[in-house]
Amino acid sequence: MKKPFYSIGIIFKNEIRCLERCMKSLQPLREAVPCELVMADTGSTDGSREVAEKYADILFDFPWIDDFAAARNAVMDRCSGRWYLSIDADEWLAEDIAELTGLARLKKIPKDYIGVKIRNYRSPALEKSDNYLDFLGIRMARLSTGVRYEGCIHETWRDPKTGILDVIPLGNTWLYHDGYVYENTALQAAKRERNMTLLRKKLEEDPENLKTLTECVDSTKNEDKDASAEYAKRSLEGLDKKWKSWDRLGAVIYRNAVSVATLNELPEIEEWISQAFERFPDAIFTTVDVAYYAFVHYWDKKDYRQVIHWGTVYLKGVDNYRAGKYLASDLARGVLENVSPFGERKLLAMLPQAYLEIGEPEKAYALFNRIQGQEMDDLKQVELCTLELIRLHRTAMLDTPPLMAAFWEQVNQPLPDEKMAERRREMLLRTATPAFSAKYHSEELGRDDFLRHGRGVFSALEGRCSLGTAAAILETNDPEELEKLLRTVENWDELPIAAVEHALLEGAPFPVLGKPMKIEEMDELAGRMGRKDGPLAGLAILAAGNGLEDWQSLAWFRALALAAVKSCDWTDGQQGMALCRAFAKIEGAFLPKYYADDLLCDENIHLLPPMHRFGWYCGKAFWALDAGDSATYVRLLRQGLESCTEAKLIVEFLLKQLEESQKIQATPELLALAEQVRILLAAYPADDPAVEALKQSAAYQKVAHLIEGPELGIHGGLPQ
Repeated sequence: MKKPFYSIGIIFKNEIRCLERCMKSLQPLREAVPCELVMADTGSTDGSREVAEKYADILFDFPWIDDFAAARNAVMDRCSGRWYLSIDADEWLAEDIAELTGLARLKKIPKDYIGVKIRNYRSPALEKSDNYLDFLGIRMARLSTGVRYEGCIHETWRDPKTGILDVIPLGNTWLYHDGYVYENTALQAAKRERNMTLLRKKLEEDPENLKTLTECVDSTKNEDKDASAEYAKRSLEGLDKKWKSWDRLGAVIYRNAVSVATLNELPEIEEWISQAFERFPDAIFTTVDVAYYAFVHYWDKKDYRQVIHWGTVYLKGVDNYRAGKYLASDLARGVLENVSPFGERKLLAMLPQAYLEIGEPEKAYALFNRIQGQEMDDLKQVELCTLELIRLHRTAMLDTPPLMAAFWEQVNQPLPDEKMAERRREMLLRTATPAFSAKYHSEELGRDDFLRHGRGVFSALEGRCSLGTAAAILETNDPEELEKLLRTVENWDELPIAAVEHALLEGAPFPVLGKPMKIEEMDELAGRMGRKDGPLAGLAILAAGNGLEDWQSLAWFRALALAAVKSCDWTDGQQGMALCRAFAKIEGAFLPKYYADDLLCDENIHLLPPMHRFGWYCGKAFWALDAGDSATYVRLLRQGLESCTEAKLIVEFLLKQLEESQKIQATPELLALAEQVRILLAAYPADDPAVEALKQSAAYQKVAHLIEGPELGIHGGLPQ
């Protein structure tokens, strides 16, 4: 048998979730190059061993003794290849193995150790996921060196002769890892405690080990603020005292310190940021990670000029990383935390606001050419970008609608799937809709930076979404053009209500001819207009003056009237009376067409919905009032209120208006008669038959309105 070129070593325990994926990813390499697969099971009980048996050339048990180095060395002891390649069970080898197969064809490889790029995913394991951490793992060693693993945890190799690993970094060979993503909270806590137990043991044995201190920071910074701060400060102390490897680990130490300071709001953060760039200005951990945390720190302080400075440094660092313009060996010192597109998108979504805050809209505009909405899986970023585009349009005379059109197209791309696109689309619409409201419109006019209405940024979306249609409607006054635009609406719920109000006030025919609406759609649409400063009452009053023969129009006018009387605050006496009469008129036209004749009577009226019951009584009451019979008017309003208690405010308003009008008309003789009747009523209990007899008298009927007033009298108050 030909001697293996690669001995692939794996230790595992209960990795049934991912072990076969790992095994299958190795198959192309095993088929292309002579390989052996050596695996150690440290105590599986979930069926992982049965999976391993299908693939392993050598499979053995190794009892777990809380020592990763011991387990990995046991695997290496059974290997016979030229090169050892270490892989974890929750990792998988990327498809591009050209560098690995190329190494097997070389006559001589100049160094004894090789680094492989490793990507730790922070979200569910997909090779296309873009939320990750990168580092260079020294995973390959020439077996003839006799190299051994050291360290019970975060085990590493140490060259037997020099103690230093001289590494060849591979540029296109990747191992992907998703083990942290699928751990539940309890498992994470248990693993963290296991790691910290072993790390504390290592630190006791070697308290000046900077590598161990950085690992302690990594294991505590999100869980134990005090401990992480202490480890970070000890690391910086060791850096100043130039403990072993201080120069190799210095940039990582500062990155960790700034990261901890950001999370814990430590007062030293700005000092540490400055020192990092003074001492390690070109390190990738400085230009990417420290710059990112500096951006976050100054964002929280609202120091937008500093935000822009550090954001610019970060973006340049990310570009350099992706172009390979960094010292590859630096990546072996630690994990690069903020280089993924996920972090970049977050920063890009925030940075335009900083430029707007300092009055540089052109630079905010330019940034949107770099933003990729189709990649956003954090909806907060969609919200930020939408708000910034609205503000950019409002405050600068730049051609912003094309930016919004491009962003709209991006968020609607089905990446990673249509469900995510739908969520992004909904967030954009929900965020933008308030910009079409009358309140927002009024606030815009009062701003010092106002140049034009922010809603105009959506004008390029006409025909593509409701916001584009609304923007076009609000810029149009021609009823015919408005009708054409309304005809394109597919979902009335998505159309900003300000656009509907504008179209109606400009005289656009509604509902649109040939585009019938359901009655519940009308009620919902009219209900959305119900605000104190809105035109709903005026629209209902205008509607009552139109023809009430067409079914669609009549149903729509009914919806307007019902919504108007429900939302009216009844402080404007003149408009309130006009609205009540419009309501009564529209109900008077609608009810006989909608309900059978034998329902519209005292015996059966209770079978109608409440506001229609009140509408029936209200119409009859106005007929009586116009005939000069105020007593019957009051009685019918009382009956209407008894049938529909939600009409209490309306009845109180109408009776108050009646009282005011009749006080004006009252003569001294009537006032004197009213006072006499009040004295008589006060002399008897309310349930005395004499009270009822008095109320039936002609004298009482003449002055009833002066006695009962808006509260329907002492003896007959409003239902509670």
